[in-house]
Amino acid sequence: MKNTFNLNYIKCPSCENILDMSFVNRSCPNPLCTFNFNGLEPYLNKTDEELRKLLIKAKKENNETEHKMVITAIKYNMGTYLAHFIECTWPAHYETLYNSFLLNFLDDLNVLKIVLKSGIIKETNKTIISKNGYKMYWELYCRLKKLPHNQDIINFLKTEFPTLQRRHYKEWFLKWDQRQKEKKSNKNLTKTLI
Repeated sequence: MKNTFNLNYIKCPSCENILDMSFVNRSCPNPLCTFNFNGLEPYLNKTDEELRKLLIKAKKENNETEHKMVITAIKYNMGTYLAHFIECTWPAHYETLYNSFLLNFLDDLNVLKIVLKSGIIKETNKTIISKNGYKMYWELYCRLKKLPHNQDIINFLKTEFPTLQRRHYKEWFLKWDQRQKEKKSNKNLTKTLI
């Protein structure tokens, strides 16, 4: 995996302060935070599998500092993970990247924009290119819509890809309508049996 999508900044895991890379071995300058990044650098170069194992271990051992360091490294490398997720042809790895990293930690709109403007998504008849040059396809759009509520990403997806937004809403509404009909049918069936 190439690290061509790494950011030139890190986010403090405690206060969300955006910091340049000179803070990799220093404390957050926010006087109300002072999270110490000393020791972060080795985490930034670990593979996704190593970080996933370290994340599980830190959570299991209730090691809050290591947990925050690993999350910071994951977010720093998020562009690389998103790019690999798009290109990945191995279903187990594809799902692990999505469930372990993207679903939980993709919260930076800049990362999404960088990857969608790159050449990672190949132009085919299923690719949609927005007026600002961002590329998208239906399956990726649906996956991104499942991310926990990040208003910046939600607004970006709605405004850049309105046709996909309408399709997504229409499919969601049809599924909702079908569930309502099934509930009503089950309710009527229950009344009939009584």
